[in-house]
Amino acid sequence: MFFADTKDIFRCTEIVREELKRKNINVDEEVLNKITVDIMNISYSKGGDYSNEIIRSFAETYIEEEFYKKFL
Repeated sequence: MFFADTKDIFRCTEIVREELKRKNINVDEEVLNKITVDIMNISYSKGGDYSNEIIRSFAETYIEEEFYKKFL
């Protein structure tokens, strides 16, 4: 998660929280943080940034494919 500051992490966490909530998936803060970091790392590795649109797009696919389950 290179080049991310505290504001980026907080904003991305809120986006991931919203996407999980839309799918009625409830996780605790620790798991939410792990999922967010994982999504941010994926975005970075794919050449994306941490913009709302990019993070939301990766989060939607991540949740759809149930990748979050590795943290449960």
